[in-house]
Amino acid sequence: MNVPIINLRRQYNSIREDIHTAIGEVLENQNFILGRQVREVEEDIASYIGVDFGIGVASGTDALLLALKGGGI
Repeated sequence: MNVPIINLRRQYNSIREDIHTAIGEVLENQNFILGRQVREVEEDIASYIGVDFGIGVASGTDALLLALKGGGI
């Protein structure tokens, strides 16, 4: 029996058009770094967790590294 570790197909299918529209906007505008979408997600995250700023980074590793450096480690 093959039991998949994760299957996001149903979730993806429910938001497929939104994903394709968002990717299309980024590709059309060529704003891969510091574009409107990045600013909006940073603002949304900051608001969600109740802080003044959110910072988008390239990876989870980068996020952990910044947190550790910010904590003086």
